[in-house]
Amino acid sequence: MRAFMERTLSGFGPDKPNNEQRAQDLVYDAMEASTWEQRIHLARQALDLDPENVDALLMIVNVTDIEGDEKIEALRTVVAAGAHRLGKKAFKELVPHFWGLIETRPYMRARAQLAIALRDAGRLDEAASEFNEMLKLNEGDNQGMRYELLTVLLVLGRLDEARALFDRYPYDGESSIVFLWGRVLERVLTNDEAASADALTQARKQNAHVEAYLKGTRKLPKTLPYGYSFGSKEEAICFGNMLLMAWNAHPAAKAWLAKQPANSSKK
Repeated sequence: MRAFMERTLSGFGPDKPNNEQRAQDLVYDAMEASTWEQRIHLARQALDLDPENVDALLMIVNVTDIEGDEKIEALRTVVAAGAHRLGKKAFKELVPHFWGLIETRPYMRARAQLAIALRDAGRLDEAASEFNEMLKLNEGDNQGMRYELLTVLLVLGRLDEARALFDRYPYDGESSIVFLWGRVLERVLTNDEAASADALTQARKQNAHVEAYLKGTRKLPKTLPYGYSFGSKEEAICFGNMLLMAWNAHPAAKAWLAKQPANSSKK
């Protein structure tokens, strides 16, 4: 669906396409392909036409047998190719609405993967910097990088920055389980017992199923559900690993949660 929408919005209409446009069309076909073999075949065809096609380069990196620092450096190369393709003018004129132009999205996809690879490698300060830069480029945050950033900030104990993020996206403080359960952790780490209890009440009200995963009384499944509704177990599963990363970094906070009275209103 994403590939279809981008293809439709990209304006690749009746005019004769150039090699860059043909390559991107092949990439959209690759995104919709049913097997990795088909995707890589199409991605390589795209690179034959356009060696700097960011989405195609990203697909190749993702199937190459590299991990850790080597993968991070490969992703940096893809991000650099994306920045070169866009040119300096884009970084002056499109900020802070970078996602609004179809042509910027391959770059943003690559940068998101770089940030997540840094996080997964334990290079959390670097990951936080990448997530922050992405929010500067696109403050509307169509990719949900603010949730990744919040998790990393809480792991690092950078609470002032976490609070600033809460203030920056106030609606998420009412609806996002990452922000709501993240707020509980932030309050506990601040040693404000009353505020912690109040934050816990609000988080439970939005999605009480999260608590079992944080306490370890329920294990997260290996595969994610196809979708979720607000307040559902499926929602808790989709964001469970993200929240666990933050809470697992603070055993005392988990001990505090374990001592709290059971949620009598849980559905």
